[in-house]
Amino acid sequence: MTAPAGIPRPFALTHALIWRLLHEGRRHLLAPVLPFVAVLALMVLTSLRGSGAVNGAGSFLDVAARYTSGGHAVTMGILLTLGPALAAFFNAVSVTRAVQGLVGAEVTRGGFEELLSAPYTPRRIATAVLGYMAAAATGFWAAYMAIVALATGLLVATTSTRLHLDAGYTALSLLLPLLIALTSGSLALLVSLLFPRLTQIGGAAGLSGGNLGNVIAMLPAIGSLFALTYGLPHLGATRLLLAAGGITFLIAVASVAVVAACFSPETALDS
Repeated sequence: MTAPAGIPRPFALTHALIWRLLHEGRRHLLAPVLPFVAVLALMVLTSLRGSGAVNGAGSFLDVAARYTSGGHAVTMGILLTLGPALAAFFNAVSVTRAVQGLVGAEVTRGGFEELLSAPYTPRRIATAVLGYMAAAATGFWAAYMAIVALATGLLVATTSTRLHLDAGYTALSLLLPLLIALTSGSLALLVSLLFPRLTQIGGAAGLSGGNLGNVIAMLPAIGSLFALTYGLPHLGATRLLLAAGGITFLIAVASVAVVAACFSPETALDS
C-alpha cells in the first residue's frame, strides 16, 4: 500500500486507507443509508396520518411543546427525538461495517504483512486505522445529519409548524450522534484488532451478518435510542448531552487508549 505523493507522512497511511474505502467498499458501506431514509420517512408519515392514540404520545408532545409551535406536534416531537437517535444508530452501523471491513480485508489480502515489511511501526499503523475510523464516522455523521435536517426542513416548509431550537438541543442533536459513532467505531476497532476471533462468529458471510464484535460495537448506539427517547423529555437536552455524551466520550477515549497501547498486527494475523 503506497502513500500518495504530497500527503504529509503522518497522514499518508490514513489517506491510503480512506482512498481504499471510497474506491473499493463504497457500495457496501452505503447500504445502511437507504434503510435509514426509509425508517425516517415511515416514522414521519405514520405519525402524520396516525390515529388519535398515536397523536396522544405524551413524551413526544412534551418535546414538541418545548421546541416547536403550530401543528403536527407529535410528528415534530418524533422527528426531534428519534431523528438524532436514528442518525446515531445508523452511523454506528456504517462505521462498524467500515472498521470490520478494513481489518478483515487487510488480514485476508495480507495487508498487515505488507505494512510490517514497510517502514510502519505498530503505533503508526494503529494511528492510521484510528484516523480512518474517525474520518469514516465524521463523513457518515455529516450524511445522516443532513438527511435529518432535510426531513425537518421539509416538514416545517410544508406545514404550519415553527421551530424554536435552543443551543442545548442543537448541541445534543449534533454532537451526540457523532460521539456515538466515534465510540462504536472505537469499540469495533478494539474488538477487531485485539480480539479478532470475536468478529468471526457468524462466519465471513459479510459484515451485515451478526457477530459478537458487532453487538459490542453497537451497544452505545442502542443506548442512545433509549437515552433520547426517555431522557430528552425528562432531563432536557443539556443535561442529557452531559450525561450520555460524557459516558460515550469516556468509553471512546478508553477504547482508543487500549488500542494505541496494546495493538499488535500479529494478533490479527494469528486469527
